[in-house]
Amino acid sequence: MSESIKYAIDSHPKHSIVEADANAGLLEQETSVLTGIGLCIIMFMIGLYSTMDSVVFIPIANHFNALSQAEWIINGYLITTTAFQPIYGKISDIVGRVPAILFASTMLLIGSLVCAISQTLAVMIIGRAIQGLGTAGMFTMANVLVADLYSERARGKFMGLSSGVWSLASSGGLVLGGVLVQFASWRVIFWLNLPISVIIAAVVIYSIRLPKPSGTMRYKIKRVDFGGTVISLLSIVLILLALAWGGREYPWNSAIIICFLVFGVLTGALFIFYEHRVPTEPIIPLHLLHTRNNVITLIAQLFFGSVANAPLFLVPKWALLVKNTTPVTSGLYLLPYNLAEFAAVVVSGWWVTRTGRYRECVWLGSTMLLVGLTPLIVLDQNSGLGIIIGFQIVAGMGFGVCIHSLLLTAQVNADGLDSASTTSVSMFMRSIGSITIVAVLGSVYSNKVNYMFAEVTRLYPEYADKIALVAENQTLIRKLDLPPAVYDLLVDAFMRSMRAAFIALIPFSVSFILMVAGIKHKPLQVIKKTTIK
Repeated sequence: MSESIKYAIDSHPKHSIVEADANAGLLEQETSVLTGIGLCIIMFMIGLYSTMDSVVFIPIANHFNALSQAEWIINGYLITTTAFQPIYGKISDIVGRVPAILFASTMLLIGSLVCAISQTLAVMIIGRAIQGLGTAGMFTMANVLVADLYSERARGKFMGLSSGVWSLASSGGLVLGGVLVQFASWRVIFWLNLPISVIIAAVVIYSIRLPKPSGTMRYKIKRVDFGGTVISLLSIVLILLALAWGGREYPWNSAIIICFLVFGVLTGALFIFYEHRVPTEPIIPLHLLHTRNNVITLIAQLFFGSVANAPLFLVPKWALLVKNTTPVTSGLYLLPYNLAEFAAVVVSGWWVTRTGRYRECVWLGSTMLLVGLTPLIVLDQNSGLGIIIGFQIVAGMGFGVCIHSLLLTAQVNADGLDSASTTSVSMFMRSIGSITIVAVLGSVYSNKVNYMFAEVTRLYPEYADKIALVAENQTLIRKLDLPPAVYDLLVDAFMRSMRAAFIALIPFSVSFILMVAGIKHKPLQVIKKTTIK
């Protein structure tokens, strides 16, 4: 394609739609149909297992009579997922995409096996941490492969398709997870992850065809930034542990939380200095921060991860604790969110490929997330399905419009060889947002519910033992012989605590809108970039 034609397509998308679509279509044909199907299967499997897990942390905590520790079933998973995401991108540049995904699928298999056979909460948390190590690679590498195989212009449509497949799998995972918990056992969910891991590995081996990085194994090992890997992991884990413990295990102003935060930040500063001076191929190329759009997008990913993933954590928990639903029903409460996301990702993906415009999608999606999530503060134990479904449809559409458009914004502003690093760092920032929101909202919820349970205990000291049992196992609230007044006060405590968490979400939604407002549009290329050397 001549430069003049390319310029016309990039600069005047409305007047060059036919030619742009034709060239994008030709480029898509360079990637085999088998590979595209393989990628969709991978996305389906990731969506299925990741959302099956999201509805089980309360039942697992109830099983171990440790409801106050329930967040650690999520936090252990999120800490390793977050810590290892920026590493996968650069490692895959060195050893290849397929080995990186195979390693991730192996970690998912091992972690799921540990969870399935766990007999204590501690072992469960360890298994979840190993599982998170695999998920870090799954989410990162799936998006890296899309950038490898499709041009920026054609990428919008395929991102919409693959994200839509992920959304459908997520919806199915919510229902399946709830059914298995209610009618079988939460352990079955982790046993199902074993064949899912094998299927992902088989699909990758059979269908993904990409150039392999050049050089001998000795040369590849020399390219690995081991020093930066260790320093980054230390910094990330210290900060994430502080966020996870703060306000729950320890007060925010306690010595251990302050030390973890201070040393985590100082280690992060050391990591930046080290990456700038020492390795020839740093884990996070610092020149990515020289572009305004990259900086804005990375910070926006932080708030997006917070806002978009909050419903996955809050809504099933609200349904179980406040509405006292079954695990199946708690999963169904999220169905409108996921189905709306599916419709939005497909339509917005088509729109991006058709028009070459992605910035407007991010603007629209961020607004819809604010509009859909803020009214959740009115939910109580008497809320009907209509109001819950309506809010979640709006928020789910906002999620779907943003999920690939925001990632595409970062990829557009990166050189081809930086594509994997840009993608992995974007996913890393999104995960930082997820664990931050779990920590912040979990802290708000825990502080409120502990205070209100203490007040109920003060009013009814003769039921102190039973109130303490309910605090650790929510299902006991209907099984214990509690008078109606005590029962109503405990449900009210759960409701008001969840409302406090919904209110704490609002500043994150507003910050996301303000951040993406500064994105500048850059035309999408119709020529595939070289992403592996």
